[in-house]
Amino acid sequence: MDASCIIPTRNRETMVQGAIESVLAQNHVRVELVLVDDGSSDQTVLTVQKKYPLVKIICTGGVGPGAARNAGVDASSCEVVMFLDSDDLWEKEHARELLTVLDKGYHVAYGTTETIDQTSGTRFLIPDKGQGPSGNCFEHLVNWCFLVPSSVAVRRDAFYAVNGFSDLGPGELGEDWDFFLRLSKKYYFGFAGEKVLSQRQLHRGSMCYLTDNKKILRLLERLKSIVAHEKENTPHSYNRFVILEQFVKNKGKQWKTVQDWYSAMKTEGLV
Repeated sequence: MDASCIIPTRNRETMVQGAIESVLAQNHVRVELVLVDDGSSDQTVLTVQKKYPLVKIICTGGVGPGAARNAGVDASSCEVVMFLDSDDLWEKEHARELLTVLDKGYHVAYGTTETIDQTSGTRFLIPDKGQGPSGNCFEHLVNWCFLVPSSVAVRRDAFYAVNGFSDLGPGELGEDWDFFLRLSKKYYFGFAGEKVLSQRQLHRGSMCYLTDNKKILRLLERLKSIVAHEKENTPHSYNRFVILEQFVKNKGKQWKTVQDWYSAMKTEGLV
């Protein structure tokens, strides 16, 4: 089974080289690599063209990570699409492990990611403790987004069946949670296990670094709209996001990262 890797990037000329190298270093699997430069003002495009002439490069005009990933999928050619943020890295068995899961009949595969949190000096796993569900993951994703784009493989037909990532524009939060929730309504997910398959950097330039809790509230409003028509059959799904909205509003604290928000909810018994 062939796979394409989509890397969206913006002004990460140095970081993105590490991401590219980690894809080129995959064991036993050749991966088509598509770089989406989303409006960089540095030398990202020229540097990648010079050092990695086989990488396909397309350019978008600052549309944000969701729309940039969609453009990359459109420009790719393989049956399976995978994603890697430009400040993250794949382990050498990443692609092979996820393709093995897809071979079992799943439309979506994901693995464990280790996050290096540079804002707090800590490390943690996603999903928590390297323990993730398989099968119908809709209610699990209502509870929390337990996977990240850099750990996911999706069959192309499934990607297009849910219209890809939402086009939220730059600076918005949670286009991945939105996408995974819509995927989980149609397809079963397969978990590759607790072995770490990707490394994620959490820093002040990360999308998950929070500058405004209003971003969280806008995200929760979008997630409510995804499950709104299911209120009669699964009222828990809708009410869950209402509860989280009230928590964010009542807590009144500015969290530094999404992980801080998760930890606060965990303390309160909300996850």
